Amino acid sequence: MPFDSFIGNHKAVQRLRTKLHERRFPHGLIFAGPEGVGKLTLATSIAKALNCKAFNSNDFCGECSSCARIDSGTHPDVMTLTVEEDATQIKIAQVRQVLSTLEFKAMEGSSKVFIINPANLLNAEAANALLKALEEPPDNSYFILITVNIQELLLTIRSRCQVYHFSPLTLDEIRAQGITDELVVRWSQGSIGRARSLDAATIKQQREPLLSFLESSANANDETFREMLTAGAELSRARQDFAGHLSILAILLGDLMLLAENLPERVVNIDIQDRLQRLALSVPSDRWPKVADFLRTMELSMKGNINRQILTDVLSLVTAGIS
Repeated sequence: MPFDSFIGNHKAVQRLRTKLHERRFPHGLIFAGPEGVGKLTLATSIAKALNCKAFNSNDFCGECSSCARIDSGTHPDVMTLTVEEDATQIKIAQVRQVLSTLEFKAMEGSSKVFIINPANLLNAEAANALLKALEEPPDNSYFILITVNIQELLLTIRSRCQVYHFSPLTLDEIRAQGITDELVVRWSQGSIGRARSLDAATIKQQREPLLSFLESSANANDETFREMLTAGAELSRARQDFAGHLSILAILLGDLMLLAENLPERVVNIDIQDRLQRLALSVPSDRWPKVADFLRTMELSMKGNINRQILTDVLSLVTAGIS
C-alpha cells in the first residue's frame, strides 16, 4: 500500500493515517523538518488519500485518475503554492488566488488541498491573508504548510495548525534504499533526496580545496601567511558556489570536532579519516568550535550584503588561531 512505502518518520505517517481513517483530519497542517526527508512527498500523498477514487479510508491507490493527476500537477482541487520564477517570496496575489476558490466545492475530487512550500517564504501580506483562511476553513478544504524552520512562520499561523516534526532518516534507512556508497550515505545527513543526488567522485572533488584551505590556515606561520589569505581569496571569489562551500566546510569542521573528542564512529568523511585525524590534533582542541561558530556567523551574513573577502580572511585567521 502506498503509505507503507514511505521512508522514515513512521510515527508521523501513522498519526496522519489514523486521522484520515477516523475522518477527523485537521484543516491546517505544518510539516517541519530538514530538506529531503519526505515532507512534500507526504503532503502529496495526503492530497491523494483525500481524493482517491479507489480508497475511502486511510490510504490511496496511486493509480486512479485522481492520483495520477495529482502526481502530474493537473488536478483542479490540489494546488501547490511556491516561489514564482525570479521572485524571492510567495506573494499575496498567489494566496488571494487560493482564497478566491474556497467558496466553491471541489471540482473533481472530494477535497481541496493547498500545499504551500516553503511556507516560511510567505511575505507578510500573504501570511496574514492566509491566516484568515485558517481561522475559518471551509469544509473539505485543507492547508499543508511545509518549512525547514517553523520559527520563521507567524505564531498566529502556527497556533491554528497541527505541527508534525520530521527527523532525518537513520543511516540504516538510507542504506535500505539501495544507497551502497558509504561516503554518500553519510554525506546525505539523513536526507534520502540528497542521497539520491550525490555522487562520491563529485564530493571528493569539491571537498579537496576546502580541506586544503583548512589545513593551510590551521598550520599557517609567518612564511605561509600570504598563501593562507590567497586561499581565502579564492574561496570568496566563488560567488555562485559560496554557500555550497560553507556547507562543505561545516561538514569537515563537524568531523574535526568529533575526532578531537575521540568519536571516530560518527565521522562523515570516513575515506579521509586519517588525514582529518592529523589535522584535528594539529591545533588546540578548543579552536575548532571557535571556527565552527564563525562559520555560522558567515552563513547568517549570507542573507545580507556583506564582503565575502573580509569574511573568508577572518575565517582564515580564526582557523590559524590569530583572531
